Order: sequence, then structure tokens, then C-alpha cells
Amino acid sequence: ITCMEWVCQFCPEDAEWKPDPYKEDNFRNYLPKLQPLNKSYGTLSKVSPVEESVEDSKQLCEQKELNLLIVGCSSNSMSMYAFGVFPVSRLAVPAINVDKIRKILSATISQDLQSLSLVLETEDKEQHSHCYLMSFDTKLMASRHKELRLMALKFGQVLTLKEYLQATVQQMSEAWEDILMEMDSKLLKFAEDKKAAGTGTVSNDFLELLLFGTPSPELQTFLLNDLTGKGLQKLGHSIETSYSNIQKLVVKHLQVVSQAILYHLAELRGMSLWYEKFGVLGLTTQTLHTAIMTVGSFVLKSSELQQVIDDSIKNFKAFFRWLYVVIQRMSNEKPPADLIKMTQHDINFVAEFLRDNFNHFTLDDEDSISELMADKDKKSRFKLEKVGQYLKKEDLHYPPNISSNPWVQFQRGCFLLKAHEVLYPVQNMKSLVQLQEDLDSAISASLYKPSSVIGQSMRCQSSIKLFDYDSSDPDFHPKVFQFTNNEKKMLYTVYTKDSLPCDKCVLIRRISSASKESHMEAVSFRVGALNNREQKNNSTTEDRCTRHRILDIAFYDEKTISLLLVEDHKDERPVLVLMTLEAIADDTYTPIDPEQGFKEDSIRLVDVAAKIDPSCYRRLDNMRARSFAVSGTRKTATVLFSSRRRVRIFLMDAEEEDEDWDGCGEDEDPGDQSGELNSSEAPEGEMQIDNTEDMEEDENKENTSFSSSTE
Repeated sequence: ITCMEWVCQFCPEDAEWKPDPYKEDNFRNYLPKLQPLNKSYGTLSKVSPVEESVEDSKQLCEQKELNLLIVGCSSNSMSMYAFGVFPVSRLAVPAINVDKIRKILSATISQDLQSLSLVLETEDKEQHSHCYLMSFDTKLMASRHKELRLMALKFGQVLTLKEYLQATVQQMSEAWEDILMEMDSKLLKFAEDKKAAGTGTVSNDFLELLLFGTPSPELQTFLLNDLTGKGLQKLGHSIETSYSNIQKLVVKHLQVVSQAILYHLAELRGMSLWYEKFGVLGLTTQTLHTAIMTVGSFVLKSSELQQVIDDSIKNFKAFFRWLYVVIQRMSNEKPPADLIKMTQHDINFVAEFLRDNFNHFTLDDEDSISELMADKDKKSRFKLEKVGQYLKKEDLHYPPNISSNPWVQFQRGCFLLKAHEVLYPVQNMKSLVQLQEDLDSAISASLYKPSSVIGQSMRCQSSIKLFDYDSSDPDFHPKVFQFTNNEKKMLYTVYTKDSLPCDKCVLIRRISSASKESHMEAVSFRVGALNNREQKNNSTTEDRCTRHRILDIAFYDEKTISLLLVEDHKDERPVLVLMTLEAIADDTYTPIDPEQGFKEDSIRLVDVAAKIDPSCYRRLDNMRARSFAVSGTRKTATVLFSSRRRVRIFLMDAEEEDEDWDGCGEDEDPGDQSGELNSSEAPEGEMQIDNTEDMEEDENKENTSFSSSTE
């Protein structure tokens, strides 16, 4: 990433924003509220979750005007994200005169969304570097900005729900305990011993114990020494706890969030059917239908997992209760009275459990045990239980048998229902995690397509070379920024072509509306002798600097440019300046024909010093500056010292409540090395800047400070 820019769609101050002709999304009227996930899966029902914004974690619901995050990369690609999350456009910048595009220096879009402006760094075959200004037509975005806003909000909801689903599946995996592998490993060892001794199979021993009540010597030793009654109780409690926690996550969170994703995708599919409004932006019905089918399969798989958990809890309880009674009797201990009674229904549960789980330990296949022992991590985990396999990124080893399901039988017998577009497909062999990956891929394929469609709709309007430079100079970094003036409907580009500090800057402006005839103008400006102002140090005319060099430039607001100057004499005192665009008269601009190219020698050079009001600049004593950053919204400026280890923050337009605030910073302890934000009182409309006497300190000292402000 080489540049980033936030641009908010312009809305007049006297106009009230309305979503017409569309209504605001009212999904909250139809979908159940998502419950916050607990931080600890083991205390799902005991700890009250901390209230947090689950459904609006991206903070999009209160967004009105469309705003865009524009990202330029160190190649020919530029991306735009609505509200910072929805990929609106991905533009592959075309080559200029077969020059290789090295990186994008600056990228912005006019606030009426009519024109995209890029400043590029290119390299020709002779490895000479050039800087180009390119303009692109973005009429599609401008004409469908309200549709883009709706799509972005929907995408934000789907993205939030996907993250919630991922967190739910993660907690389900964490709720699974490794202690459940203990029984598998012990049974594998027991089966291996029986195979070596040639005394039968594990399933036969357990069936004989169930039918006749008499264990084989090997099984008796295994139950008394390896499993033990306490170990069996511990294992049963662990399984019940894990299954209960996973089941709560499935019922309360997983099914709710998956159905919510289904709802939003169905609405997006409906929007895609209106081609003139949404389909033209890249929403395709087919890809969204595929995503809906994939999410539907995930919903079915979550219901299947819930049924498997119910059956497993029921069968495990019956099996462990029976086995615990057997161990107690073999140990000559009296089992609890409530466990002794065993109905025919319970016996059937145990028999089904043995049939479904212990038929893997057989001697019919000579390699079965060796294969299990050689690949324990992959196979041995899912011998006695069926839940853990759903939480792994691999096919199910033991999928449930659905052949006897009446609906499945009816569907298989009806030719018209096979692969019907209304019915969700049943992915019998895939795990829950695999279907989650399919869900992510299908949603990405359907919702990321508009970015390529909108990017391909952008047409290059003009391309003009700004200047050439030597890329081998490591100290040279072009300073470029762009912004929109909504009052004049102009798009401005400001840059320096020389190493900083330099003598002048170039300002280019053009009409932002792509519907009008392209009109580009340029002017070059410098700062000479600034007007005098009364200062506490009673500076005289002899101290007045007649020439300033530009150390840094930055955008402040749509009518103002910030300049960090340095006086051109031995003291090199920095000066912080706010220069309004009105400082440069309209008649000083020189028209530019993009087809004929741009020559800086042909444009006028003006001195703007006389147009800068004394209230709009401040000399910064006792410091050497390197660069700065400003914020017109927050009315602050941050100046970086030349040592790069210290900054100072200034209020640019503060309103002080205390009339005696002036000079309050002078009462600070001079021994305090921590920086602070001080401001002096000045007439309304003036720039409020740190005006206290600063301590002179060695910039190379390791003891650094950070200037900060408090509310």
C-alpha cells in the first residue's frame, strides 16, 4: 500500500440527507437478535455476557452519506471500499506509453463521485522515472451511489455475520476436549493386544458381556485396570459437558447466525433481479443463488450436528451407566440403586452403541489395527463419538445414515425434485468446517464481483506528465495530495517536484464533473516575506525573513492548504501556515491542454506571502522541524522534530473559556520533560498555536517527549 484516502460524499449543509427512493433496511424486525458470545465456553450458562454491539460491529447502521476508502498499491492496482469494508471498485490502471507503473502516489475521487484522480510514478525502458496525473470517468458510481450504499450496508451485515459464525465455530472447537481421545487410545491398545493373542475381537467381548453378563479375562483386566470406575465417571462427565456446550452454541448461535446470513443473501438476490439498478453494478443472480444454496447446506449440516449430539448424549449415557455397573460388580462394590435397573430400551441403546462403534475393531481385515495405530490423529479420534468429526477440515469418516429418512426416500423417488433449485443440497460427506469454507468462498464470489465490474466501467479521460526525476536519489520523495472544493466543484492536485525543502509548489485544478468539458488549469506558487505581526519577542524589521522554503505541504480543508515553511537563513526557524485558496487569484491560473502536455515553465509563478493574513501563520521558536500532519476536522497540527523522536501538537482554532488562559503554559515546571499542548488567546478566527516559551534542548538526546492534549 502506497497511499490511502478517505472521501465522504458531499451533502449540502442546508439539505437533509434522505435514502429515497429506497427505505432503510428493517431486517431487525424479522431476524432474532444475536446473543454475544461468552469469552469462556465452559461457563455458557453461568456468566452474563458483556453487552457489545454484535449485529453492528462495523458501525454501519448509522451511516448516511456514502464514504469511500481509496487504497493505492505499489503496482497498477487501485481499490475503493465503501465504508471501508465493501469492495466497490478494483481498477487496473492501464500502461502509459508502455511505461511500467511503479506505484500510485496519490488517489482520490471527487466528492460528487464524478471523477477519479490518480498521481502515478512510472518508469520507462531507460529506467527514467516520470510522474503522471490521470483522470478517470466514474459516472456509474455517481449515478448509482444510493444503490452502492445499500449494497455496502448489506455486505457489512453479511461480513459481520460471517465473523460471528467463525467465532462460534471456533468456540465449538475449543469446547471439544482432548480427554475424549483417551478412550479411543485405550481401546486401540486393547484391540492390538487381543489381535496379538488371537483371542477374539473387542466387539465380541462387549456383546458377550451385554448378553451373558460375563466378561472375558482380557476385558475384565481392561475394565478394572485401564478404565476403572472413577476414570469412567470422569470421562462421562467430560463428554456430557462438552456435548452440552457445543449443543448450546449450535442452537443459540450457529443456527441463528446462519439463517440471518441466508436472509441477507436472499435480499441481495432479490436486488440483483432489478438489473437497471443493481445488476448493472455487478450483482448477479446466479452467483448469489449458488451462495444461498451453500448457506442452506450449512444450515442443514448444523441441524444434522444437533441431532448427532442428541443421539450421542443418549447413547453415551446408557453405555457408561451400564459399564459403570459392570465395573462396580467386578470390584465387589454395590452399585447405586438408581443405576441397577436397566430396561429393554436401555439395552437396545447399548446394543446400538456397540454395533455402531465397536465394529471397527475386527480381525477380518488384517491391516485394520495397524492402519489405525499408524494414523491415530486422523482416524482414532472418531471411533466412539461422532461429534468431533464435524469440527475438522476433512470429510466425515462416519456420516449419519439418512437412507431411511422418509423425505430422502420421497425425493429420490421423484425425478422432478432431483437437483431442484429450491431445495438445499445435502452434503452428506462434508464436515461443518468444510461447509463453512464453501460458504466463505461462495459469498466472496458473489459479493466481490461488483468491484471488478465497476472498475472495468471506469474510462480514462486524460493523462498528463507532471515532471521527470531521478529515481536513484534516495532522499527524493515527491510530495503529492489531492482534494475537492465543493463550492467551485473543482478537483485540486498539489505537488512538489524538487527535494524538500524546496522553493515552490505546483497547484493544478480541473472541473470535477465528468459531464462537462474537461478544463484544466495550473499555477506555481512560492512564499516570500510574510506580513509582520505583533509578537512577544518584539521582532524588528531587521529580523524579518524575505524568503521561505517549503518543508512540507498538506490538505487542511476544502478551502485551505497547510504549509510547513522554514526561513531561508542560518536559524532555519519553521513557520506553520494556513493558506486559503483565495490567496491565488483565478486570473493567475494558466490553462493546460492535456493533449499537448504540461510544461511547468509555461505557467505563472506567484508569491502568495502578501495574501497570507498574519493571523494565519505562526513562527515556531526553539525547534527544528522535519514534517507535519494536520487535521482540519479536529483543528490540530502535529509537527515532527528533525530528530524524528519528538512531536509537538498545536490547536489551530481553539475557543478558550478562561479569559486568563493566555500564558498558562508558562507556569509549567520548567524541569518537566513531558510535552504538553498549550494555546494562547487570540481574536476570534485566528489560528491558536503553542505560544509559550519552549525549553531549548538537544534534539539528539535519548530523553524524548510526546506533546499531547487532553479534553
